[in-house]
Amino acid sequence: MKPLPPLRREVLVESGPEWAFEVFTAQIGDWWPLAGHSVHGAGGSVAFEDGELVERSAGGEVSVWGTVTRWDPPSAVAFTWHPGRAVGRETQVTVSFAAAGEQTLVTLEHGGWEILDDPAAARTEYDHGWPAVLRPYRDQVSAPGESTWVALLHRPGPDAVAAADGLFRHPRFRQHAAFLDRMHELGYLVAAGPLADESGAGMTILRLPGRGRLGEATRLATEEDQSVASGFFTVQVRPWQVMLQA
Repeated sequence: MKPLPPLRREVLVESGPEWAFEVFTAQIGDWWPLAGHSVHGAGGSVAFEDGELVERSAGGEVSVWGTVTRWDPPSAVAFTWHPGRAVGRETQVTVSFAAAGEQTLVTLEHGGWEILDDPAAARTEYDHGWPAVLRPYRDQVSAPGESTWVALLHRPGPDAVAAADGLFRHPRFRQHAAFLDRMHELGYLVAAGPLADESGAGMTILRLPGRGRLGEATRLATEEDQSVASGFFTVQVRPWQVMLQA
């Protein structure tokens, strides 16, 4: 019998790859439709735990859906797939995340059907099932009004103060500009510029889609911005509660 091709489904979400990956993996229990697509039904939970995708019922029953075979944030995650079946009867699922402007194209591929008793029937079932799963995922990623806002206050570090050729002409200032470009590519950058009342200081406003991402914003500001990581600039990360938008 000729092998069946992998099933492929795509969804475009309103975020960068980092957040799209985070929602699919760390927040899978918040959006997965357990009522119709699980072993134990509604009321339980599902999560990636210690290299496995695990469902726990409300009564404490445990079902392992699969084992992670690739973990490459924010580009891809892959895992074997056997919910309700014994190990050794696994198909394979790969989910990839590719930047598409300010959005992310999420592609799910499900293959390896030949291990099952009726490969064609299983593929047809999942052809209808995966879209029902990906819809709430898309909505979770793109939920309106659910954002983490931060204000980054940058001031010159010792090397910047001593820069003989001027702050904005120093090679390490280009590292800061590259960080701002990256934030713009991800769709996080709202505004950036120098403060008029403090020489050498500047403010950057970021909006990360999804609540509770202060830790991620702090990591971006302190580690991804090489001008800060090298000490050319210092940064204060201030959470901002936005009450009104134009």
